[in-house]
Amino acid sequence: MKYIRHITSVLVIILIAVLAAGTIVEKMHGSEFALAHVYSAWWFVGLWALVAIMIVIMMAKCRMWKRLSIGALHLSFLLILLGALLTMLTGQHGRMKLEPNRPNSNFFIQDNGEITKEALPFSLTLDHFEIEKYPNSDKPKDYVSYLQLKEGETHQDIVISMNHILKHKHYRFYQSDYDEKGNSILDVARDPWGIGVTYAGYALLFVALAAILIERRKTFRAVTWSWIGVLVVLMVFLYIRMLTHTLLPVLRSPFFSIHISTIVTAYALLLGILVVGVIALVKPKDLARMERLKSLSTAMLYPAVALLAFGIFIGAIWANVSWGNYWSWDPKEVWALITLLIYAAPLHEKLWKSFQKPLFFHIYGILAISSVFFTYFGVNLLLGGVHAY
Repeated sequence: MKYIRHITSVLVIILIAVLAAGTIVEKMHGSEFALAHVYSAWWFVGLWALVAIMIVIMMAKCRMWKRLSIGALHLSFLLILLGALLTMLTGQHGRMKLEPNRPNSNFFIQDNGEITKEALPFSLTLDHFEIEKYPNSDKPKDYVSYLQLKEGETHQDIVISMNHILKHKHYRFYQSDYDEKGNSILDVARDPWGIGVTYAGYALLFVALAAILIERRKTFRAVTWSWIGVLVVLMVFLYIRMLTHTLLPVLRSPFFSIHISTIVTAYALLLGILVVGVIALVKPKDLARMERLKSLSTAMLYPAVALLAFGIFIGAIWANVSWGNYWSWDPKEVWALITLLIYAAPLHEKLWKSFQKPLFFHIYGILAISSVFFTYFGVNLLLGGVHAY
């Protein structure tokens, strides 16, 4: 078990370093270069495969089947990784332009600078494209394509807009862009295997997190319920903001408030761990006090990690609904994943026994907050990306 622990530690550290380096590569050379040379590279896939193998070995060594919630949690990550692999191997993502009254049954995929044409088993014809605007304003509220789907002798009227997609025969079409001639540009995605497996992993993850929180409710009942109250207030505030402020069309989704509020609440709990750690270090020789404060931080850590994981994967579902790609390796996504990995480590104190020591735990909690600050502020200022608004 000692060697397994050391190998896993090294792999996780390497993974975090590679993820961080990938965001810098993307900033310097662009997203397509980073995707081709880092995130889709064979060695990166192999690194994740090694991590998955170590998870399986640890599940067997620790007999996680005896604790269903913990076993289900780790199994969910394996399913998510498997779904991501299937998406990479079997999925397609391209674009098609629709001109008024001209049937089109082809879309184009760009891969490593090469453009290939793919045929659809049906055709789409654009009737007209509209930009819906807010009342008494020139600001766009939505982009809408009215079109017809023809398959054999069957005709069907279709409307595609932001957050309202077309699904047909494993193909999904998303309103992506338009041009000055009134042509509509759609993103096209086909992922017959990856999405189902990935969503199964998400569902199992949510169930496992809920089960773990229920099992440990006595440990952090007061903290959990107080922050659930904060979460509800944040969600109400964000819903009001969404209704009363002009947002980008793609942001006008029920997922918006859930995604943002859960992650913000998780960050607030992680800030609480920072505060408790600073208080603990005021009197580091008082071991009993340090232990009590460690228990308090642990009580905040479990719901924080659960909410962070929930927020990340709700964001992934939202991205899939809106853009046809549940994970695009955007810098904000990557750093949120890095933060999740960093804060998941103290939850494995039986594996990494250093976290059982109050002093080490508190120092780690203080240093770990830097990943939160960089995810929330640093990415916007230094790295950019689609989330930097």
